Amino acid sequence: MFVSPTRLSVKPSTCIAKPYGVLLIDPPWPQLKGGLRKVRPNQGRHLDYGTLSVTAIFDLLDKDVFSRAATPHSLFIWTVESFLSPCEQLVNERGYRRHCRLIWDKGNGMAPCHSIRFAHEYLIWYYKGGFIPVAPAVRGKFLSVFHEASREHSRKPEIAYQLIEQLYPDARRFDVFSRQSRQGWDQYGDQPGFFNL
Repeated sequence: MFVSPTRLSVKPSTCIAKPYGVLLIDPPWPQLKGGLRKVRPNQGRHLDYGTLSVTAIFDLLDKDVFSRAATPHSLFIWTVESFLSPCEQLVNERGYRRHCRLIWDKGNGMAPCHSIRFAHEYLIWYYKGGFIPVAPAVRGKFLSVFHEASREHSRKPEIAYQLIEQLYPDARRFDVFSRQSRQGWDQYGDQPGFFNL
């Protein structure tokens, strides 16, 4: 199942049209569901949302997303272990500098090859055009590892949004490939509001 670029849309906010100071991207990495099908035999291997090849993801970001960013700006991008290297390489090729790898400890996960459980995801923080200082009130407040139990597949933790909102409270924020609309964020993707009640 693949995302059709023609189904992607921007949900504009009432903000004045100006570039974004923060990009948050949750790419639809080309992966399948893990685990043994014996456990849930009626469940397919494909995810419940469309995916794109790594090349197609970055082509789309180049065309529709990076050009909307202010100079300077911060980029936060989600990835998992299997896409960490290509993600970092392709972001670096676009002139970004990494500030840090934030780690989401989900408290559970799959055990590929019956080894150890991958119970984390990366939220990599980059910047371009210079590092934007964070709000003085939160300097040193957050740790590079945050804990929040995982919910539905692909749904990201609330603490990640709270962290970014507190780091950059006055920035115009763009949530790319998001499946949940949020106040204070413009949204881009083909399933906006999927997780909204």
